[in-house]
Amino acid sequence: MDPLSEEQNVPKKRTVHFLVQGQFGNNFFQYLAGEIMKKIYGYDEVKPTFFINLEFNTVIDDAAYKKIILAYMSGCTLEIDTSKDILLMGFFQRSEILIYERDFIKSLFCEENMNNISNRIKIGNIVKYKSKHTMVPTKNDLTLHLRCEFFWDHETKRSQIFDPEGIKQIVASIPHEKLYIVYVPATVEWEKKYYEQFESLNPIWINGSLGDDFDFLMKSPKLITSASTMCYLAAYFGNATEVHIPYNSYYGGEEGNGQHLTAFDDKCKMYYSIDYWSPV
Repeated sequence: MDPLSEEQNVPKKRTVHFLVQGQFGNNFFQYLAGEIMKKIYGYDEVKPTFFINLEFNTVIDDAAYKKIILAYMSGCTLEIDTSKDILLMGFFQRSEILIYERDFIKSLFCEENMNNISNRIKIGNIVKYKSKHTMVPTKNDLTLHLRCEFFWDHETKRSQIFDPEGIKQIVASIPHEKLYIVYVPATVEWEKKYYEQFESLNPIWINGSLGDDFDFLMKSPKLITSASTMCYLAAYFGNATEVHIPYNSYYGGEEGNGQHLTAFDDKCKMYYSIDYWSPV
């Protein structure tokens, strides 16, 4: 038989594509949403993409994804056009499905999974990564994650940076020996001023590559998260026995279609009354 004819007879794989937007945490959530869609609708593979093809794909945004997962969790499959590949265009950061499919999602986080979450980062390589941090938090230590950067929107004057006083109250309420602060270094003066407000806690400041910091957060037995999705995922996939989550309502909360990240099991404690801090 003609090899070309054989190739033409091979069924085309049905693919869930996710548009890569944002940084590591966003990409990881986009990939996980792809795996959920693949499972619900029986597709063959999940792949990142940097191109928008509206004609040949069934496009799913955050609002549609929320409807799909809520229907799925109630035992129904929402009808979509499955004659095409699926293109996910959004961020898909919903804790409802992370709780409902926790065993399935955690099973994806393994060395054998060499699927990409972006053009260069593979799940298996994240799992196998060897950190360059020499310090390792013990069961008696507490880790706090802090990040400024784009969590302050200069144009809208809105912030996702939690108020230092509120965070320090959480720290004070948790018995611990050493306090580690994993942070993204300051590049402008207002970021330096924010970090300086934590010096009174006498922390050990931790900063390395993305892989180093993600690994440190995953190994932290007691963890206070920031608004960073990277930190939330480290808590979700990591070994913490205590996870303290200040709730980020910036994207509209549970009723909205955007980010809604809450407790994913009984080791988590939520804090809903933490204010946001702004540099102005």
